[in-house]
Amino acid sequence: MNNRKNSREKLKSLKKADQRIKREQGSKNNKKTAKILGGVAGGVVICLLVGYVSLAVYYQDRFYPGTVINGNSCGGEKVEDIKEVVRKKTEDYSLTIKEKDDKAEVISGDTIKLQYKDDKKLDKVKEKQNSWLWPMQIFKEQTYKISVEHSYDQASFAEAVNQLTCMQDENMTQPQDAKVEDDGTAYQVVPEVEGTALDKEKTLAVIKKAVDERKQEISLTEEECYLKPSVLQNDENLIKEAEQLNKITATQITVNFGNGTETVTRDMIKSWMVKGEDGTYTFDINLVKPVVIGWSEKYNTYGKPRDFKTTGGGTVRLTTGDYGWRVWQDKTTDALIAALNAGQSGEIEPTWLYKGQTHEGNDINGTYVEISIDQQRMWFYKNGTCLVDTPVVTGNPNKGHGTPKGGVWRLKDKASPFTLVGKKPDGSIDYEEPVNYWMPFNGGVGIHDLTKRSSFGGDIYLTNGSHGCINTPLDNVRTIYENIEVNTPIVVY
Repeated sequence: MNNRKNSREKLKSLKKADQRIKREQGSKNNKKTAKILGGVAGGVVICLLVGYVSLAVYYQDRFYPGTVINGNSCGGEKVEDIKEVVRKKTEDYSLTIKEKDDKAEVISGDTIKLQYKDDKKLDKVKEKQNSWLWPMQIFKEQTYKISVEHSYDQASFAEAVNQLTCMQDENMTQPQDAKVEDDGTAYQVVPEVEGTALDKEKTLAVIKKAVDERKQEISLTEEECYLKPSVLQNDENLIKEAEQLNKITATQITVNFGNGTETVTRDMIKSWMVKGEDGTYTFDINLVKPVVIGWSEKYNTYGKPRDFKTTGGGTVRLTTGDYGWRVWQDKTTDALIAALNAGQSGEIEPTWLYKGQTHEGNDINGTYVEISIDQQRMWFYKNGTCLVDTPVVTGNPNKGHGTPKGGVWRLKDKASPFTLVGKKPDGSIDYEEPVNYWMPFNGGVGIHDLTKRSSFGGDIYLTNGSHGCINTPLDNVRTIYENIEVNTPIVVY
């Protein structure tokens, strides 16, 4: 029993001894591992430090990776190298100027004596990239925009611009505004013409700005250097003007003169129109009236020669008088302009200052007074029927009072009773003669009765003729007076 007890005690002692040995060995191993790990950590730190310092030193005069300056990649490049690149680019600089019609011209740096000036702005960019802070800065965005200083000769620049082909006056086509134009049948809006004329002052400024900013290319069109039309084809006023003109010139007017018509043509309307300050069109009376005058000269028969068939069957030529058709030019002009302003198409009649009975033949249509000086006889026809056939006494030609003949006059007036008053050259009264019926037709010459005269006809007028009037028996003159109208033609031959 004691032996078992001793054996258990020995076994416990052996286990304890084994555990102690293991603890001692583990402690030794831990110390060894710690020593190894410490060595490794130290090496890593040393490596990192070396790498940090190396990169810091490396980027002391170089730009960080990904650095972009004015659109150019500069990562890893030295400041001085970039300056050299900039300098060479300055020396090789040229500006392409794009013009209309796919044309282009170039201004080179050497032409304007362009030189690079180191203003230290690249150095300032580098200063922002502190190489000792590269772990915090290297992964940041490194994009910069700087102005690159350079100089050029202003006189050489101005001369280079002014020598451009596009800047020469002879090569410029001036812009043209859209306008209303007649194509012969209608008014159309003619589109504007852009042209190639430049605003020289603006063009010079645009090119200078491009050079200052070192641009490689500019478009004069995009920079809006070309002079532009001020009125475009979609201009509302222009469209309205075309519509107004087409409406006016579409008016169709015919003037009926009785024995002929005159058409107001489109060309006439165009030539008569005038444009007011408010943009509306009216008709100039000073342009219309001459045309009306021309028409009146064509159709007027007032006082013109005409043939007349006498009661005796012969034909006489009447060359004087004031009977016939005569256009009232002012009133006719006004009426025509009013129709044009209203856009009123159709036929209008002229306004007559004097009228004949008909537009046919000699303008006399069945109602008239016929007086034959040679026969000392007078006839009165009404609507083709002879109502009066009577002897008369006309003016005494031997005393200078002969009745005017060879013409046709209008009856000017009618009066009953009436007193004829004759005056001497000095204005004093020569005679006063009361009559029952008075019908003047040619100044102071007229048809009237003279009751103190007992006989008519024959050769009485040669010795005891009137002062020029047509002395007529009372009954016959009464018949005429009661049946005649003012403006009736009085034929004397």
